[in-house]
Amino acid sequence: MYEVAARTLHPLEDLFLATALASLRLFAAFNVLPPMGDQFVQGYVRAGLVVIIGGFVAFGLPPDVASNLTAGQWAGFALKESMIGLLMGFAASTVFWVAECVGAMIDTQAGYNSVQLTNPMSGQQSTPVSNLLVQLVIAVFFALGGMLVFIGAIFDSFHVWPLFAPMPDLAKVPDLFIVQQTDSLMTSTIKFAAPMMLVLVLIDLGFGLITRAADKLEPTNLSQPVKGAVTMLMLALLIGVLVSQVRHLLLPTGLLQQLQGSLQAR
Repeated sequence: MYEVAARTLHPLEDLFLATALASLRLFAAFNVLPPMGDQFVQGYVRAGLVVIIGGFVAFGLPPDVASNLTAGQWAGFALKESMIGLLMGFAASTVFWVAECVGAMIDTQAGYNSVQLTNPMSGQQSTPVSNLLVQLVIAVFFALGGMLVFIGAIFDSFHVWPLFAPMPDLAKVPDLFIVQQTDSLMTSTIKFAAPMMLVLVLIDLGFGLITRAADKLEPTNLSQPVKGAVTMLMLALLIGVLVSQVRHLLLPTGLLQQLQGSLQAR
């Protein structure tokens, strides 16, 4: 009786352990990705989604692949899965951080940086334009099917880095991947914010010249309302251009190839 129960329960135990291990990659990626934050997708819903997807991966494994693993090997595989998930989430989240940085720069130049609102996606404090751009990018991300592409990239990553494969080469991650993503973040922020920043600086220069010519009129008091109105007008006019420019970033089709080159997957 005991032997029958052991033969029945042992495969189930291996399946549960493999499901938990397979869920780590997606769980780590979702923890970084802003559209899947705690304020947007509640913990139980996100955990259930992660376990369901991890179960699909675990069911595709050979029956005895997890039978003879030691505790140290389980810990190593868990670390590997968490690292890969964090890197994939970091790469896919760049576009949302770009939108937040662009909004913060615009609000700073327009003089509204002191106005702090709670970001409903992250629960943190941010500026009004920053909130607007982040929510817009998240809405476009779901509307274009970016989440399906991202989950598909995670599924494909199990072909490149199988669940019980050795740890990929992480020696060049700081040099090739993180630095590259940070550089892309800063470059994209400056590129998208530069037109509006230039217009706001020209408004400041114009009011400065008027102040020097007619300081008794105190025209500097009008500069902030004018900059606020111009900012809203330019956002309304350029929002379509912004969405078209970040469209390829919201569909992370090349995410897996980029990570594969950085990690030198075997």
